Amino acid sequence: MLGVAFAIGGSPSGADLGYGALAGLAGAAGVAMLYGGLASGAMSLVAPITGVVAVIVPIAVGVGSGERPAALQYVGILAAIVAVALLSGGGSRGARLGRGTLLLAVGAGVGFGLFYVGIAKTSMGANLWPLVAARGASVATLLAVSGAARRAPSFGAAHPLVIVGAGVLDVTANALYLLAVHGGLLSVVAVLVSLYPVSTVLCSVVVLGERLRATQLGGVGAAMVAVVLITAG
Repeated sequence: MLGVAFAIGGSPSGADLGYGALAGLAGAAGVAMLYGGLASGAMSLVAPITGVVAVIVPIAVGVGSGERPAALQYVGILAAIVAVALLSGGGSRGARLGRGTLLLAVGAGVGFGLFYVGIAKTSMGANLWPLVAARGASVATLLAVSGAARRAPSFGAAHPLVIVGAGVLDVTANALYLLAVHGGLLSVVAVLVSLYPVSTVLCSVVVLGERLRATQLGGVGAAMVAVVLITAG
């Protein structure tokens, strides 16, 4: 991202870099809380709560700051929230959610939502430099936490190229979101971005040979309806 930012150029202000850094910290905190919640074993409950909260935060900020989506877009936003919940939910029987895990799920959603908001606050003239600040802040924080815990980051059982590839795709998605949100309403763009579970579910079918549950099929349908309504509005 640093190399691409240099190649493209841009004139970031201190505010642009500050919003980018805050977005990076919020995103990193969201990831940490999400993994903490998933480790509790209540994945089928943690994932949809996180996804829905991450959608609601930018909607609230966007509408609160004066954005006024069209009537069809409001219906599409509601369909998107339903889609995220259905797509992310595992539907495991007997799954229970403790208070601590609930707080982690909500906190993760708020972190992701604030990432969307922080990046949206940057100016178009900054180009991709806010994302450099975001990654710089998140990586520096990770190294500080690892140092304090005296535990070096590790790839674990995963192949390093898979992890690196995931990082490249992740930061590319962030760059596409930045470009999109500068051309549209935060309350609309963030909702469309939050429908990423559709691609995750479809990849699990194509790559892993998994079968869709009834709830996930309903989520795919709701996502399609949401996209049509939001774009038509």
